Amino acid sequence: MKQDDTMEHDEIERLIQSSRRVIGCLAPDVEPGVDVASWINVSRFVDASGDDNPLYLDVRYGAGSVHHTMLAPPTFVLAVRAPASAGVLDLMEHRLTGALSSLHLSWDDTVRLGDALAGSVCVSDVSRHLAAAGRARVLSTVEYRRNGVGFARGWAEVEVAPLDKDRSLFSHRSIHRYEPADVERMARELDTEQPSRGAVPRFWSDVALGDSTPTLLKGPLTLADLELWVFAEGRPVRAGNLHHARLAELKGRRAANPVTGWPTWDMAESSLDSAATAPDGPSAPGGLLFALAGQHVTHWMGDDAFLRQLSARIMRPFRYGDALWLTGTVIDRYTATDEGRTRYHAITLRVMGRNQLHEPVVEAHAVVFLPDHGKPVRLPVRGGLTGDAPREN
Repeated sequence: MKQDDTMEHDEIERLIQSSRRVIGCLAPDVEPGVDVASWINVSRFVDASGDDNPLYLDVRYGAGSVHHTMLAPPTFVLAVRAPASAGVLDLMEHRLTGALSSLHLSWDDTVRLGDALAGSVCVSDVSRHLAAAGRARVLSTVEYRRNGVGFARGWAEVEVAPLDKDRSLFSHRSIHRYEPADVERMARELDTEQPSRGAVPRFWSDVALGDSTPTLLKGPLTLADLELWVFAEGRPVRAGNLHHARLAELKGRRAANPVTGWPTWDMAESSLDSAATAPDGPSAPGGLLFALAGQHVTHWMGDDAFLRQLSARIMRPFRYGDALWLTGTVIDRYTATDEGRTRYHAITLRVMGRNQLHEPVVEAHAVVFLPDHGKPVRLPVRGGLTGDAPREN
């Protein structure tokens, strides 16, 4: 084994052993975000994901909806607490990097304008990555509370790899340059894109297995998109001497800038730094991809429906300049009953996001509760769900 490989293996082992001390504890690397679904906080979030759904933007529209108030997108909980932890990676010297690889969230109710929100993230497991040698995986669980009552929960997986081998399964490439024909086609797609379903109900009885969703085009990804997401996430943003002092406490994020040589550069800033990430360019955080997958679902389902679950697997980076085409297919259709004996009409939607090279970027599965004629979706969902016996529709 080469010396560099030995050092990387030792660093992975050191991370695993050190992070096991915080299993069952609050994640040391997750800072608090927003604590209220205020109009400004929700607006920042939807602006960052390019969501034009009036249910999340217009107070008057929300008041006239079935919810009688403006809502926040379900994925707004990402701004309350980022659900993913890399254990003690930020606190130890290393040559490693962590990235969100999978995320699953479920909701019992909506987020309404003015709701007080809180969340907590706990490290649940740290181990060697069985499917990728020389890497570690950190699992964390997250609980969200609305007005003091739990209403959403989930888990996340962060993959930790040697710094120069992150995402090494995918070839490095220069920032994509579009041909005139591509620009014309994409501009036409954006100009003719269908709006969100809105107030027109999508009834469960009108949905069939194999139905497809309208394609949603996002991007090309810009630096402004990445900067907006920093504010949408709601985490503290520090600069100057404050940031310099903060890095003194975070040995795992402090490094020499690869371009300027300045010794106290924050490696977490590489997602916004074109110079440091050349020739590939910066890439979007996994949370933004999760929010975009969620947006595709909420656009399709309409105001009267409810997003119960969303799971996403990040398959490759969403890079600066890349476009993302999101498409969905109905792969299951069933009824389920909660612990309060309320029956729900559910579908499962498989969402694929591909870039301009037709490479898979994100795969998501969503469980959506749809209304049916005379049978609205009743919230909140109470406890777990049991599937009902198949019956003739």
